[in-house]
Amino acid sequence: MTSPKDNQTERKLNEQQQDFVLHYTSTPGAIGNGSEAARRAGYSEKSAAELARQLLEKPHVRNAIFDANRAAISGRLCTKAVNILERVLDDESASLKVRVDAAKTVLDRAGFVTAVVSPEDPYRKSLSEMTREELENVCAQGAEVLRLAEQFANAAGALN
Repeated sequence: MTSPKDNQTERKLNEQQQDFVLHYTSTPGAIGNGSEAARRAGYSEKSAAELARQLLEKPHVRNAIFDANRAAISGRLCTKAVNILERVLDDESASLKVRVDAAKTVLDRAGFVTAVVSPEDPYRKSLSEMTREELENVCAQGAEVLRLAEQFANAAGALN
């Protein structure tokens, strides 16, 4: 996804606009709620909805929101997502499918594998619909993905 930069000269946000962007992107209760973000940024209670609409139309405000969201995704949200994936991978009470999906996600994002979904994919069937051979293949694939994920995690730990 690319930044929604317009052909206009990039303008700086004033202090109240900065507060609006902060509340709109990171304050619980105001995230994604223009009216509430405007109120919390100090704009008039009566005109908060209209001012939020106007702010969200301004290219420099939209760009600031995009940049704040991109920073959150590449920072704290990415860290949370990795933490969840690690917990799922380590949770032996989770189903094999869930753990395999988590392992595939980790390996795919790390550039080790590319996910391919085919009509013959056994995960498109319920366990009761699978043949013994399909179940054995799923287990073997899952075990291999988990082995690779563990190998990757060990290598990543050695880098830290």
